[in-house]
Amino acid sequence: PPAAAASVQGRVTFTEHVAPIFAAHCVSCHRPGGIGPFSLLDYEAARARAADIAEATADRVMPPWKPVEPAAAFEGERRLSEADIDLLARWAGAGAPRGPADAQPPTPAAGGDWQLGPPDLIVPMSEPYVLPAGDADVYRKFVLPVPTERERWVRAVEIRPGPSSPIHHATIRIDASGRARTLDEEDPLPGYGGFMVEAARFPPGHVLGWAPGRTVTEQSDALSWALAPGSDFVLQLHLLPGTAPVPVQPEVGLYFAVAPATVEPVSVILQSMTIDIPAGDGAHVVRDAFRLPVSLDLLAIYPHAHYLGREVRATATLPDGTERTLLRIDDWDFNWQDEYRYRTPVHLPAGTRVEMHYVYDNSAANPRNPHDPPQRVVFGPQSSDEMAQLLLQVVPAGPEDRETLTNALRVKSARDEILGYQARLRRDPEDHESRTGLAVRYMEVGQVALAEEELREAIRMAPDFADAHYNLGSVLQAQGSVRQAIGAYRRAISIDPAYSEAHNNLGALLDTSGDRENALAHYRLAVQFGPREAAAHYNLGIALMARRQQNEPVTEAVEAFRQAVALDPDYPEAHASLGAALLVEGEPEESIAAYERAIALDPSSPRVLVELAWLRATAPEPELRDVVRAITLAERARSLYGDTHPVLLDTLAAAYAADGRFDEAIALAREAADRSRASAGFESRTAAINERLGYYLAHRPYRMTR
Repeated sequence: PPAAAASVQGRVTFTEHVAPIFAAHCVSCHRPGGIGPFSLLDYEAARARAADIAEATADRVMPPWKPVEPAAAFEGERRLSEADIDLLARWAGAGAPRGPADAQPPTPAAGGDWQLGPPDLIVPMSEPYVLPAGDADVYRKFVLPVPTERERWVRAVEIRPGPSSPIHHATIRIDASGRARTLDEEDPLPGYGGFMVEAARFPPGHVLGWAPGRTVTEQSDALSWALAPGSDFVLQLHLLPGTAPVPVQPEVGLYFAVAPATVEPVSVILQSMTIDIPAGDGAHVVRDAFRLPVSLDLLAIYPHAHYLGREVRATATLPDGTERTLLRIDDWDFNWQDEYRYRTPVHLPAGTRVEMHYVYDNSAANPRNPHDPPQRVVFGPQSSDEMAQLLLQVVPAGPEDRETLTNALRVKSARDEILGYQARLRRDPEDHESRTGLAVRYMEVGQVALAEEELREAIRMAPDFADAHYNLGSVLQAQGSVRQAIGAYRRAISIDPAYSEAHNNLGALLDTSGDRENALAHYRLAVQFGPREAAAHYNLGIALMARRQQNEPVTEAVEAFRQAVALDPDYPEAHASLGAALLVEGEPEESIAAYERAIALDPSSPRVLVELAWLRATAPEPELRDVVRAITLAERARSLYGDTHPVLLDTLAAAYAADGRFDEAIALAREAADRSRASAGFESRTAAINERLGYYLAHRPYRMTR
């Protein structure tokens, strides 16, 4: 191993001593297809640069490793020991001898231009995008359909930018809605500009991206993430034009896990969206902090800033006042940002305060300052703007802690974005898009009146901005102003007839208003314009089931629910509705499977507990009945929701009767009938309950008929 360099006393050679150091610390970049300007797998290339290598390593310019000791140990540290640096100097001073050929470490196998070797699946851009010459940064999104027909679990993702790439950095989000694909198809050039669609998101607890010098993160199978069939990658590229047009065609390599994940991480994001650095300020400090509401393990940390960044520090102050340094970088360089994964997870107890402390240099003394002379710099995505982010990948102790943490982070994120939008509006009060974004965030924290105020102002500024009308509809709907909300959704659709979310919400309001035919028409349009929106398919299925006449086929509703669960496999309501529709269609076995999936996703849903218990207790086919399961489900519903609901009591009575417990069944059926008569909307069920009571009095279980 490279650490044995200290014991080398005699002649230093490439194959015996230097190549192992390169293999451990350098060839992730200096390899064919890597971002390094030359390969260090090749002796001749290394020999020709031996003096430069010795100088760069002595100055600790190479290999780039920014964290300062004594922060916690990280995986894959590229920092060289003093012995390694001395060995490289001795090798260069001796004329860079080769050494025995059979002593050299093996060259990576085919596919070695990928950091982790050949991917299990390569997802390419279908055609190159030609970046025109210019001097302004370009942000563009490219939709890459992922060719997989079943759910896969992904342990690693590598973005390969291509040779001489103008890519400044890249991120990948997952879109199952198809909205990004629609925007891509509408643009005559490959990809599309503008904002990232709301439905495109990172996998929970993971950030997928590439930047110069960033090593590929390989997770264990336990930390892998689910990739649903039919999903699209939305590859966002930040491109730096040059003096001539350049074709851009990166590709994405996926490495699959053997088994599904057993741990679901969470991303804790510290950030500032209010950055405002005066020209000439050489030591501008930006901070953010978050107090952990639960205990957790910190797995990895990823800092992000642009060219004015100088110092990066992340700390954790424990409840007893002890301060622990999580990361410290004294000479931040955008070109060498990375994710740092701890060798041993860092345990942080509840009440720990995690803080980021970034220092920016906006003076003329900063050689990386993109402005000459320096000028005011504010928060933004352009390389001439600035950012301050610190992403922590953490694992809470259990599901309840995870929910507590994500709820707290949701509030923090909304607060951060509210402050950011407010800062943008102070600089440009006529920015209608920022006003709309601010309104959406106000809605998220329950400030409905403030949201309405901002949206009406945005509409005054830009009467034909469909998003403002759509969100105003959401605000009015939340306030109970149904007629006005319908008008707002109709206005959004008149501006953008393909606005699938507006069709969906309008359909829902028309449905509750009794206009089922027009509601169904808008649900169909929502599916037409948003074919990958699971909620649109679900609502269409619900509408079709609600309007069906007795004995009318439910084939179209079943297909709608199937589409919903295919697009969102973790949609419990859609699985339950699919189960109900399949039962009507005469497919009880499939119905049970759908209900069981819904129960697995939401074990406390009263509807699913009761409907599956009913099916397991009263199915006419003996092989489908499971009395023990029926009683378990019905009693769970009773323990969660009490003894007041007539349908629950009716179901539990049927389950007890199926088990031969007729005295209990009779008592429950009588109580169910009494409550049914006294409950608005359930009066018509009383006769059916009394019919079943007759069965129980005769010591016969009730069976459904097909």
